[in-house]
Amino acid sequence: MVSLGAVCALTSAPAPAAAQTDSIASKRLRHLILLSTPEVAARRSAVEAAHARARAAGAASPATVTFDVDEVPGGNVAAAQSAGASLTWDLLTGGRRSLRRLVADRETDEATVQLGLAERRIVARTDQLLTRLVGSLAIGRRLAAEDSLLAAAEQALQTRFAVGDAPYVDVLRLRTERLRVQSDAAGAASDVSAHRRALLALVPAGQASGLEPLLDSAVAVELTDPFRRPLAGAPDLDSLVAVSAPALLATVAFDRATAARRLAGAERRPLVGASIGARRFAVDAGGFDVGPSLALSIALPFTAPAGAGGQLEAASRDVDVARAMREAELGRARAELGAARDRYEAARHRLAVFESALLQGAREEREAALAAYRSGELSLLELIDFERALSRAEITRLETLMEAADALAALQGGAP
Repeated sequence: MVSLGAVCALTSAPAPAAAQTDSIASKRLRHLILLSTPEVAARRSAVEAAHARARAAGAASPATVTFDVDEVPGGNVAAAQSAGASLTWDLLTGGRRSLRRLVADRETDEATVQLGLAERRIVARTDQLLTRLVGSLAIGRRLAAEDSLLAAAEQALQTRFAVGDAPYVDVLRLRTERLRVQSDAAGAASDVSAHRRALLALVPAGQASGLEPLLDSAVAVELTDPFRRPLAGAPDLDSLVAVSAPALLATVAFDRATAARRLAGAERRPLVGASIGARRFAVDAGGFDVGPSLALSIALPFTAPAGAGGQLEAASRDVDVARAMREAELGRARAELGAARDRYEAARHRLAVFESALLQGAREEREAALAAYRSGELSLLELIDFERALSRAEITRLETLMEAADALAALQGGAP
C-alpha cells in the first residue's frame, strides 16, 4: 500500500505518513521488485562503472622509454658515434591529476543520484499500483454487495408484482439500476486487471510468475481492511523541492561543470617533464665512453591561447548554463511538486468529510432497509436511493484515497 518509509530510507526525503498499514507482505513485494527491476540494475552497474572511471582518472601518466642513435657510419648501428636510452615521465602536472579525479568524482555523484532516484521511482510506482489494485478490488466488492442487495430486492419485487402489488415501472427501474451497477463492476474488474499487469511489468517477464504469489498475499492482507489508517500532512514545499529529482540532478550538473572549469584552468599551467638515462658517445682518443643523461622539459600551454584559452572560456560558459538550468529546474520542480502537494492535501480534506462511524452505521442499516422494503414500509425508489448513496459514499472514499496515492507517488518520485 502507499508507504513512504522505503523511499525515505533511500534519500532522506521528507514525506507524509502512509495511508495504509505497511504489511510484511507488501514490504517483501516492494523489496523484491526493487531488486529485480531492470532500470535499478542498470543504474547500479552505471555507479560501478563510474567508480572504476574515477579510480583511473587520477592515475599518473605512464613513463616513456626512448632509444636513439646518431651518426651511424655505413648503417652499422654498433659503430654509431652516439647512442642512448632514457626514461621520461611527468614531474609537475600543475594539479591536473587531482582535478581530473575531481571531475570523475562528480560523474560518480551523478550516477549515484540517478540510482537513488530510480529506486525512489520504483518504490513510488509499486506503492501507487498496489494501492490502486487494492482500491479497485475494494470497489468491485462494494459494487458486488450493492448488486447482491438489489438482487434480493428484485426477488421480493417479483413476488409483489406477481400478485399485482407492484407496478411494472418498478421492475424496469430495478433492472436498470442493476445494469448500471454491473457495468461499474465490470469497469472495476478491468482496472484490477490493468493495475495487476502494470505491477508485474515492473520486473522482467521471466520473473513475473514468481512475483504473483507474493502480490496475492500482499493484496489479501490489505483487503482485510483497506485504507484503515488516516493520511498525514505533507511536508513543506521547500523540503520537497530540495530532494526532488530536478534539484538533485541540476546541483550535480553544476558541480561537475565547476570542476571541469577548474580543470580547464589547470590545463593552461606549465607541464614539467623529466628524463634520466645513459648515453654512449665517441671520444677523441678513440673508442667510446658512457655517461648519464638528464633532461627537463616544460610545456607552455599559454603560448597557444586559442586552444587552452578557448577551452577555459567554453568551460566557464558551461558553468553559467548549469547555473541557469539549476534555477529553471528548481522552478519547474516547485511548480510540479506544489501541484502534487495541493492534490494530496485536497484529498486529505475530502477524506475528512467521511466519518468511519457514520459509514459503519449506514452499512448496518442495509439489511434493515431491505427488510423494510419487503414488508412494504419502504418504497423501491427509497431503497435504491439509500443503497446508491451509501455505495457512492464508500466508493468515493476509495477513489479519493487512490487519488491521494497518485499525488503521493509524484511526491515520492521527486517529480522527475
